[in-house]
Amino acid sequence: MDKNNEELKVKEKTVKRKKTFFFKKYENYNWDIKKERERDRRIVDSFNFAIEGLTEAIRNEKHMKVHIMAAIIIVILAILTNASKIEILIISISVAFVMITELINTSVEALVDLISPERHPLAKLAKDVAAGAVLIAAINALCVGYLIFYDKLLNILDNKKQLHIIAGRKGNIAILIIVLIAIIVIIIKSFYKRGTPLEGGMPSGHSAIAFATFGILMFMTNDIRVLALVFLMALLVAQSRVKAGIHSFREVFAGGILGFSIAFGIMFIMEHFGILYN
Repeated sequence: MDKNNEELKVKEKTVKRKKTFFFKKYENYNWDIKKERERDRRIVDSFNFAIEGLTEAIRNEKHMKVHIMAAIIIVILAILTNASKIEILIISISVAFVMITELINTSVEALVDLISPERHPLAKLAKDVAAGAVLIAAINALCVGYLIFYDKLLNILDNKKQLHIIAGRKGNIAILIIVLIAIIVIIIKSFYKRGTPLEGGMPSGHSAIAFATFGILMFMTNDIRVLALVFLMALLVAQSRVKAGIHSFREVFAGGILGFSIAFGIMFIMEHFGILYN
């Protein structure tokens, strides 16, 4: 009897250990959906803060407006001159370099003004050095633009002063159109103070890119099923922004019209003049 009792006690202890081990095993897992959403919310907020910094710089710094307009012109030139992938990469790095140095210069100026409201030689030095960095980046961008676009622009006109046919690959043109629409949306949003760059505001960037994709694919495929599916997906993107209360119907509608009209217009003009190919 004593041996049986001891065996039962050992079995009970073993079962308890297994149970505690079983429950401890799941203590490492976080099943709280609220914490997961809070983490996602923090990630979205970090992107919002970054884009808000960019839009504030565009709204308040005249040099930033010039850089943005130059970036739009460069994107258009890249589309017209059928820039290669390597050329687009070099252009992107040069434009980004100018933007980054201008943002750093704006940050340095704001920080110096906060720390030293009165004139000081060191404050002047800090601002001048930051401005010098922007100057170097701008000169580099000008050199890159000259080397890439000068000969291409000269070749646009032939001996009879007629437009030379420049072919554009649909894939490259599609990417450049999406970039152009994103830049235009950021510029427009910088003049409105509603919502955040990724949530709310006029117009809806998600809707603009979704319907721009539909406009681009109209020139890439004749399969009505594919076009119907893409159009449906664009509608779902727009509907989800309104359903979630992130955008109003007017903002989503404006974004859709903006994205579709720009994408369709560029692709239609290039196809009409026979300068668009696969």
